[in-house]
Amino acid sequence: MLKISTYEDLTIYKMGRSIGKFVPYFVHAFLLEDTLIDTGTGFAGVEFLSALKEKKINRIINTHYHEDHTGNNHLIQQTHSARIFAHRDSMPYIENPRSVALRLYQKWIWGYPEGSRAETIGDSMDIGSHSFRVIPCGGHSAGHICLYDPHKKWLFTGDMFCGVRNIYLRRDEDFNQMLSSLEDLSNLHIDTIFCSLKGVVTGGGNALSEKIKYMKNLRNKILSLHREGMPAGKIRNKLLGREDLMFCVTGGHFSKQFLINNVLASPYNNDTVE
Repeated sequence: MLKISTYEDLTIYKMGRSIGKFVPYFVHAFLLEDTLIDTGTGFAGVEFLSALKEKKINRIINTHYHEDHTGNNHLIQQTHSARIFAHRDSMPYIENPRSVALRLYQKWIWGYPEGSRAETIGDSMDIGSHSFRVIPCGGHSAGHICLYDPHKKWLFTGDMFCGVRNIYLRRDEDFNQMLSSLEDLSNLHIDTIFCSLKGVVTGGGNALSEKIKYMKNLRNKILSLHREGMPAGKIRNKLLGREDLMFCVTGGHFSKQFLINNVLASPYNNDTVE
């Protein structure tokens, strides 16, 4: 399924695998001038390519290598002769996606991308009248970048934002690294966030501040309860509740308990996790 909208001179493609009328997870790709920022899931490839038929696509920028961000790289590169730019740490996985072992739910919702040729992105990128800073951001994946236009006060966040309140953590994420990256981003003057999950987030600077506040408060509560002697499982139940459908569907890849354990195991916390 593919839905198209616009925001000023930006075209937004919201896509996902359609199971009848049900789409389990939407992702967004963004077209600015001749440049796509991420390419979504390959399950929407036919519709996406048709929507881009009359467009001039010279470049693709991947915020990171995950399959829901690079799913149509190969197809668009072949059709439009587009150059692909990414952080150097993402490039090996963009070129050889099957070097990453996807879990069953990832194969079902997004599937493996085909490999595509990528080039290392620099510290900045001009797209038409827009001049973007390229900002490496740790915590979600190796080689994740955000793109910031200081003139428009636009921030393309890939998967660094994904809403204010998150109660799960992927087993390959790092809570404190993500928080540190978000704090760095909050020093920017931001009007609008363009998020892979949420799409257009107006009042982006305020939303980012709220997310940071939520994460800091949650971390403080976790550490406080731990220092009082509460076991990690009971901390989870008190603050986030028991594991739920997300845990089951993803085979434990998204986990409330892992969020708790990750905070407790961080060098930020000098206590030993039991």
